[in-house]
Amino acid sequence: MQLPDTQASSSRLLINGCCLLYLIIAIKLLAVYFLWNADVLLGLALAPYICRVKTGGFSMRYLLPALLFTVTALIFPVKTTLFVALLFAVLLFFENFKGKVSTVLFFLLLLISPLFLYISNAISFPVRIWLSQMVAQILTICGAQAHAAGNIIELNGAEFAVDQACAGLHMLSMSLIICLFVIAHCQRQTVKQLSFIQVTLLLCLTFVLNIVCNLCRIMLLVLFKIPAGNVLHDITGVICLLVYVILPLLWLSQVYLKRSVKVEKNPRQYQLIRLEPYELRYPVIHVALAVTLIISLFNLKTMDELSNKNADAVVLRGYHKQLLASGVIKFENAHALVYLKPTPFYAPEHNPMICWQGSGYNFTSIKAEVMNGLEVYSGILAKGKDRIYSAWWFDNGSMQTISQFEWRWEAAKGGRPFYLVNVNALSEAGLKASIDNLQQQGNRF
Repeated sequence: MQLPDTQASSSRLLINGCCLLYLIIAIKLLAVYFLWNADVLLGLALAPYICRVKTGGFSMRYLLPALLFTVTALIFPVKTTLFVALLFAVLLFFENFKGKVSTVLFFLLLLISPLFLYISNAISFPVRIWLSQMVAQILTICGAQAHAAGNIIELNGAEFAVDQACAGLHMLSMSLIICLFVIAHCQRQTVKQLSFIQVTLLLCLTFVLNIVCNLCRIMLLVLFKIPAGNVLHDITGVICLLVYVILPLLWLSQVYLKRSVKVEKNPRQYQLIRLEPYELRYPVIHVALAVTLIISLFNLKTMDELSNKNADAVVLRGYHKQLLASGVIKFENAHALVYLKPTPFYAPEHNPMICWQGSGYNFTSIKAEVMNGLEVYSGILAKGKDRIYSAWWFDNGSMQTISQFEWRWEAAKGGRPFYLVNVNALSEAGLKASIDNLQQQGNRF
């Protein structure tokens, strides 16, 4: 059935208009949000292979998340919420215009986005501490004299630092992308399409394999005393990735392919909806989503602009206060430097390991410890001959914690807003004295 010329022109105009609005948002986010690295380039290179379209098989499965995150982006117009809303809205648009897209593409776009990097950064530090402790325990059980203090492993008098590279953040994203490639390959070989839950479970399995991979990698580096600058350091990582992640995934894919038999499509089971080339299902929904996202785009704000509304009320006695352009509150005196960064529960947390490294400092001797009755993360910042003793935790005036889950859950329940408190001094004694001074000041927020 042919559409009337007037109706066809209107439909074509509507579709092109939605495409243009989504393109404007995408270009803006690509310029200010995406971090162009090897993982992004690899993901984009694999996208044509991973992306499978069931032409004519339309779907509304992304409607609810698209509506939910679009409203969220309107209330919290920041880059992350806008990106997620755009992702769901575009997938919904495509699946009501061209056909159903493989679920694997959705996961791929999430993995190469900064959102995954934020999540990785949030879990990386606890994982590094845990890996260090596990390696030390295993070596001790095997009869070696090993001890872990934070991210430092001491073996027979020699120290090894489990740095961010050893935590496998880059290897984690690479492993998950490889997992999606294996899933896409299996789906190409069979007529079976894995469900959202099945893909999620396989990604979780890959995460576990990656932890095992990094555990073995660190143990090998410690046992053979391979320093970070040595070429064997990277070779060890690649071999462990191959043995403990890629080979198990390939084995699982072979098991899946053997158990999956290709069958002929049943025409009654795969009935397709036929649309005209320029016909869009439920056009009102797509226009409303596109216009709302454009409004969010032009109302885009930084996380600090949304969260730092009580900066004027925050006071520390004995410190000079300065509100930085980034939204961070800086307190300084002759003995210490204190930074308070507002941290909403839905936002990525910029801990000192990120901020200070941007200033050219390297963190060493990172650990979780108790100072003056307060559990904190601590470390030593090194830059040339300079040494700064640093500690940080999350604080809302009535609750202090280093647990990501605890502070985010408390804030999500409607509790008082949290700040990431970072205290810095020129000596360990000065750091402890400054923390004690803050504790004595009581409710500061």
